[in-house]
Amino acid sequence: AGGNAVSTVVLWIFVPFGVSILLALFHRFTSFTRWAAAGVALALSVAAALVNFGGLILVGGRAYEISTSFSVLGRQLVLGSSDRFFLILVYGLGAFWFLGAPAAGTHRLFAPLGLSIISILVASLAVEPFLYAAPLVEIAVLVSIPMLVAVGKPAGQGVLRYLIFMTLGMPFMLLGGWALNAIELDPASESLLLEAMFLLGLGLAFWLAMFPFYTWVPLLTKESHPYIAGFLFSLLPTVVFFLMLNYLDTFAFLRNSATFFQGLRLAGTIMVATAGIWAAFQRDLTRLFGYIVIQETGYSLLAISLHSQTGLELFAAGLIPRLIALGLFALALSVMQRHNVSMNFEEEKLAFQQTPIATFASLVAIFSISGLPLLAGFPVRQPLLEELGADSVAAVTWALIGSAGLMYGGLRYMAALFRQAPKSIRSEEGFYQIGLLSAGIVILVIAGVFPSPIITIAMNILQAFANLF
Repeated sequence: AGGNAVSTVVLWIFVPFGVSILLALFHRFTSFTRWAAAGVALALSVAAALVNFGGLILVGGRAYEISTSFSVLGRQLVLGSSDRFFLILVYGLGAFWFLGAPAAGTHRLFAPLGLSIISILVASLAVEPFLYAAPLVEIAVLVSIPMLVAVGKPAGQGVLRYLIFMTLGMPFMLLGGWALNAIELDPASESLLLEAMFLLGLGLAFWLAMFPFYTWVPLLTKESHPYIAGFLFSLLPTVVFFLMLNYLDTFAFLRNSATFFQGLRLAGTIMVATAGIWAAFQRDLTRLFGYIVIQETGYSLLAISLHSQTGLELFAAGLIPRLIALGLFALALSVMQRHNVSMNFEEEKLAFQQTPIATFASLVAIFSISGLPLLAGFPVRQPLLEELGADSVAAVTWALIGSAGLMYGGLRYMAALFRQAPKSIRSEEGFYQIGLLSAGIVILVIAGVFPSPIITIAMNILQAFANLF
């Protein structure tokens, strides 16, 4: 190797962050920045799958050692082989969203800022000690604000609440991390344990928009570009769930605490039920998107709250179908908005005539997320409800009410679409838009009929958390 070494931290954190700065300088060349960001994200996702972490790589006839740690200002950033699937997932997710940006019509800052947010969030999972994850998540939130607010316009109520609640989460996560470290010095202190759980729980409640801190979610989806909101709602909760699992994996007293998991179950049940009930009475498609996000987070919490290997496997299995459905719904909403289709149910008469593929895609996404058989959400939702029912009849009853509410909201939307028979269908969607939307529909159907391949791939997520089994 001749002393030649390259760090995984440099490749998957500093390189994409540097590229994002360059793309920001050339943000006026919108088409170039979108495709460049998508290419970089896809290359990093593929590289994470192929590169031997801690081994050697041959470049131009020279061998380079792949080191897994890097020191910055006295702090260690570590990306080892156990983080491989997270890197594949998060950069694959970035490529997925950046490739859809031309069809969605996002503004010029989306790709540069999106790539920088991904690299910062990867750093939040790589940093040691883990206390420093909280400021990094906050930096990612601050970077996302210019994407959500149109130039020359004031920030809406949803954006302001998003910023406030996410910022409030940071001190609680920092204090919770401090209390966890203090417990290692004094393991017998029950008061410290309760304090740590309370602080961490409150921090996670702000970051994951748990009940009662989720009022900003439907506001944000209504005020902001749906594709940008969808990107953030796919990426941020995924990273926060990884951080939560990391805490549980690291601290035995936390993963052995029945109180912590009971809290997760209560929060998850309330989120699934209330989001479904509100979704049933929605008249605006963008607000319905917000309640879908809340319900999906709730189901993820319910899976983790099972406090078992099966629960973790169900959480992992539901991750990819959830991300694909949210991406498809966000793209469908964006295409409809680009063609001036109303998001109000009462004015949906012409939606199917103008954008038939986008409206059909939005229906498929809603029904997949609500757990309709033969779509991607069902193979995970059904066993999760079975496991939950064996533990708590009350929780599964409320979860079923929530799913039924979301499905009813989807049926109301479908009824609004076809209240009058379309006289003629004149699709205004472009070929690229139709191609992406059709691919999303096909994937959700195939994943519903043949779920095993995606579930098998998703199981790799759990390799990073060896102590949870």
